[in-house]
Amino acid sequence: MAPNAASRHDLDDNALSEYLDRSGSIPGLQLPVVTSKIGYGQSNPTYFVDDAKGARFVLRKKPEGTAISPVAHQIDREFKVLKALGSVEGFPVPRVYVLCMDKSVIGTPFYVMEFVKGRIMTDTDLPELSPQDRRKAWFSAVDTLAWLHSLDPDAIGLQGYGKKQGFYARHCNTWSRIESQQAQVQDKKTGQKLGRAHEQYDEVMDYIRANLPGERSAIVHGDFKFDNLILHPTEPRVIAILDWELSTIGHPLMDVVFFTSPFFDDYVKVRREEGSSENEESPYKAENRKASGMPEPDELLDRYTQKVGFDLRKDGGGRDWQVGAIFQYIRSATISHGIQARTISGQASSAFSHIYFAKTKTSMEAALKRVQKVKEVDAQRTRHKM
Repeated sequence: MAPNAASRHDLDDNALSEYLDRSGSIPGLQLPVVTSKIGYGQSNPTYFVDDAKGARFVLRKKPEGTAISPVAHQIDREFKVLKALGSVEGFPVPRVYVLCMDKSVIGTPFYVMEFVKGRIMTDTDLPELSPQDRRKAWFSAVDTLAWLHSLDPDAIGLQGYGKKQGFYARHCNTWSRIESQQAQVQDKKTGQKLGRAHEQYDEVMDYIRANLPGERSAIVHGDFKFDNLILHPTEPRVIAILDWELSTIGHPLMDVVFFTSPFFDDYVKVRREEGSSENEESPYKAENRKASGMPEPDELLDRYTQKVGFDLRKDGGGRDWQVGAIFQYIRSATISHGIQARTISGQASSAFSHIYFAKTKTSMEAALKRVQKVKEVDAQRTRHKM
């Protein structure tokens, strides 16, 4: 997180200073503290906290207003998983200091954690890195994900953090409910409802329900991607994982499909730069990988398989991976739809919100095309057997 990412905000620094002083949770803290909002991020507002001697920390808070979904913005869950993972020697997460559920301090619940100095790659293409370092960064990230998925949640205090069975069935219901709630959100200015994410949303979700992946369980991050990772200041290796809002106990397939999705032919890239072209040549295309330094996706998945001891590509005869990709796209569309909902209701936490509007549609179209493709392959196999 870079200082130039800060923007105007309305936190009560005096109230925060008094609370942190009373809590005694941060060793050596010198008052007063000064906060500055970090502009990037779409859900839980995030701030730098600098004390009088220049020591820096990070604060994450629940957004103002009533949450569109009751399962969103659970600051206490983020704190819990970070604290648990922090007990694993060497595991790359920031240290957490204090969780405050008292809304009277700064308006909403929040927690304060360590500031980890390093680099966050906000562009999926990793343009800041050399081809050699891109390759190393991808392998470091997949190693970190495999490490996460190899941990026993019960052994580190995460009993009950999520259910170990029925992940995809449960999440089909959860995301369908969230999409329905978001559709009813009204524009703050016009009073008009946002409406459905897509007219065929239910059709895609019904297909996933009819073809659920088999059972596996692990601690899943829920949003494992490079802009939620901190790389070492000079080396291409992961030193911290951020943004645990969507974490739970679930099927590791979700994290792995999402993380490797930039290699998909139908990958939808979100561009934050004004005037940037969707037609820019992707370093993830098969013909560009060698020159750009991007590894082959099977190299990454082989590395992951070796470390966790199972091959997600083979589960269900390969069908699980296909369904996992379809789920990834409808989940992505629902998240973008939620950003739309928070934007029109005045709750969006970032100036980048507008760029996600088109992604709802493109993600749903990608999901529909994948469903149709799998159905066509199934039909061909049926004909051959007759």
